Amino acid sequence: MTSTSKTSPGASRNRADGRKQLLVYLEPEVIKELKKTAVDMETTASALTEQALQAWLRKAKTAKPGQKS
Repeated sequence: MTSTSKTSPGASRNRADGRKQLLVYLEPEVIKELKKTAVDMETTASALTEQALQAWLRKAKTAKPGQKS
């Protein structure tokens, strides 16, 4: 039986940790390096991305207006 739902696949899946999905487009080489680094550090690409974004957001909040982060 085919579903006629207009939601995207996986949209109804809820993670136990409450995280939400975000789609971003990156250069293939960046993705390759991210995945390799995640394996080397025994973590996930998602965890590394979240840590990097959190650090950048903290820095961006403390930057003066007009100052590049």
